[in-house]
Amino acid sequence: MRHRAAPRVDGYSGGVDTSNPLRLLALTTAPRRCGAAAAGVAAVAATLTLAGISAPPKLHMPALVAADNSCAVPEPAPSAELAATVAAPSATVVAYPRAARPVLNALAQRITADACDPVSGRFDLVRLRAWHLDKGGQTTRDIVRWYDDDDSGAALTSEYPDPWPGVTHDFWPPGWLSDRNLSKAFTSGDFFRHNAGLHTSDLDGDGGLVTGLAALATWHSPAPSGRALAVTELAYTPGLVAYPRTVDRAGRTGIGVATTTTTNGDAIQRHLLILHPSTGQVLAYERATRTPSGWQPSAYLLLLTRTHTERRWWEPPTADALETTQPANLMMPRRQGRHVVHPEKPCTPEPPTAQ
Repeated sequence: MRHRAAPRVDGYSGGVDTSNPLRLLALTTAPRRCGAAAAGVAAVAATLTLAGISAPPKLHMPALVAADNSCAVPEPAPSAELAATVAAPSATVVAYPRAARPVLNALAQRITADACDPVSGRFDLVRLRAWHLDKGGQTTRDIVRWYDDDDSGAALTSEYPDPWPGVTHDFWPPGWLSDRNLSKAFTSGDFFRHNAGLHTSDLDGDGGLVTGLAALATWHSPAPSGRALAVTELAYTPGLVAYPRTVDRAGRTGIGVATTTTTNGDAIQRHLLILHPSTGQVLAYERATRTPSGWQPSAYLLLLTRTHTERRWWEPPTADALETTQPANLMMPRRQGRHVVHPEKPCTPEPPTAQ
């Protein structure tokens, strides 16, 4: 089986020193926040707190896509289907906010196996649907991705409006995805925070962890231990709010985790992650901007399939030929030409003043 077990999630951080701004580079063995005893007290307090509060009602949102619970390798939706899919004009409705830490700690301690966790294969396989709104226009993408820990991968992408006819075929030989630092993302708290941070731009502080986890989820299908690790790291991230009954655009109810940031132009943005309430899998991510009429979404991501497989789309079913085969229509591999979680643009320096 392909899964590698991440370290057991307990009261230790795996070396995250929250008092040090360079914590991403500082590996320590110090316990997280007063050690295991304090973590145990916090867990008991969280359980009692949640037990005393009735679950909020489910909020209804229009479903844009039907989720497929199959573990089979899917095909991306054709461009014609994407053209008929209209992104929601309003942002996800959230209500009944709670402090994120007890909610996420409780989730981390009860994470269960996903239906596709037992599926073996050297590749993580993820299918996603993403909408991106920019200057009144909308781009919709349906992507199936393969990723292996040797930093090789592949992707099938359909897009609307489609700049290329049909499905785009991409592949990356071993090492070609190393610039994305994906291979060790779920092996420790330090690696997770560091690798998630590489998938964001200038988001404020630890709030970028929400967007970073959404980006990693577009490549990875982590084991339950890896998902528990990610949820625990979110729990100890300041400034997050939990919404325990949030509905994504596939009609699935999960735990919403949100943070707000300020862009270079002083706009307020909300980053909302929706997690499965028992497996901890990432279901969806939404970025929305505050306007006088309410939150307006500018990007939305749905994770529809997450499984494992031994072969990419062009490879034969026999293992003997896997290492030598290449796509029938050999092309130069692309360097991840399809970004689906769009980070903020970096600050643009002022032009030099004429002397």
